Amino acid sequence: MSNKPPLISHRRIDHLKARAFDSGFTNEDAKQFGKLSKTATWEALLETYGIPLQVVDSVDSKLQSLDTSDWTNDASFPVCNFTPQNSTNFLEWVDFGQLIALVLASVGVFVLLVSLWRQINPLNLFPPVRVNIQIGTKL
Repeated sequence: MSNKPPLISHRRIDHLKARAFDSGFTNEDAKQFGKLSKTATWEALLETYGIPLQVVDSVDSKLQSLDTSDWTNDASFPVCNFTPQNSTNFLEWVDFGQLIALVLASVGVFVLLVSLWRQINPLNLFPPVRVNIQIGTKL
């Protein structure tokens, strides 16, 4: 015989199910909140009846700051009812160091193309146009 410890599940949904069953809930109770294979279903069941989830959370609560109070769960996918955010000003959104680098790089590429135009246009797709203007000549 081996002295292995009993198999312990590390999946979050298994901990939530165990917590619900320990609190006296059944699969039929959970089906009201969605599919039995979804973690959100078991979370919604426990939260609805005020059972704290801190016991089963393996993630630091400071990192998990998702507010799900305005979510609705119709057994398909939780939908969030977002309120519109304040618009971001362009000057707050742009990183000026990167903007200046982009402008300088664009100018450099343009200057390079203009200076090498004769070498990169071997088929004379755009032949040069020469215009002679003579001022002060009599016809």
